[in-house]
Amino acid sequence: MSTSSPIHAALVLGSDSFRLLVGTVEDGILRPLDSFHAPLRLAAALDAQGCLSPEAMHAAFDCLRAIRDRLNDHALAAVRVVATSTLRMARNSHLFLPAAQQLLGHPVQVLSGEEEAVLTYLGVADGAAAETEVRTLVLGIGGGSTQLALGSGRRVQKVASLGLGTSRLALTFFGGGRIDAVSFAAAIASTRAKLGDEAPVFGAGRRDRVCGASGTIHTLGRLLADNGLGGPIDRSRLETLAARALEQGGGGAPLAGLGHLRLRDVTAALAILLGLMEELEIGELEVPESGLRAGVLAELRHGRAALAA
Repeated sequence: MSTSSPIHAALVLGSDSFRLLVGTVEDGILRPLDSFHAPLRLAAALDAQGCLSPEAMHAAFDCLRAIRDRLNDHALAAVRVVATSTLRMARNSHLFLPAAQQLLGHPVQVLSGEEEAVLTYLGVADGAAAETEVRTLVLGIGGGSTQLALGSGRRVQKVASLGLGTSRLALTFFGGGRIDAVSFAAAIASTRAKLGDEAPVFGAGRRDRVCGASGTIHTLGRLLADNGLGGPIDRSRLETLAARALEQGGGGAPLAGLGHLRLRDVTAALAILLGLMEELEIGELEVPESGLRAGVLAELRHGRAALAA
């Protein structure tokens, strides 16, 4: 696909996966030209000392070589590479990051949780009409952390980053293969407790709509459809999907569409999303296509000050 507009690339080195988006803007609309997704699960590869294993780093480096080749296929005006929770936390990230930068030929910026929340919000806002009077809450669930951002139009007013991710929760509550109703209820309770004093700030009276903007939430939406529960993402459908996940955990019929996904990770994602929806009194989620990668591209094109204007 040829284009006369500048081409930009955003690469997110996430806790669950590495995700690339290459795109250009035509008539004010982002046109994706290339995308890539590699489910590396770095968060699950942290050892007891909080270090990435050599095997995980080698797999990540192999993936980065493939991404570098894809980047070289495009005449790029600019590239931005960001890293999220696991590379914020890993005690040996000082070894991983320079090697990653050398492989890619581009610097890697480790985002704070708050920066991740802002960019995810801006990705959603940049992909929609800027309705300045509509208060929007954007949720992002990752392998190592969960982000919340509240704003109107392109103006972000409040953000929070919680040390709450699918990999962490899966290991804590569903380790050793135990996936049952007691563990699931405990995981939901833990999620609600993590919100703590943040809950009133993002509560029902503070927003007009709620968007779920992360690969995890998109995956849950797909699993709902694959299991005959298509429609808006609401608590009732999620609870039904969770009941079927628990049934599989007890030796029952498997979920449709699970593929390479691990049941414990899906169950952890369900616990986090249901916990958030219960504590924040969210009835239903919108699921836009855009999110963190689109936010990185938008900031790369315009700068954050221009986006918020």
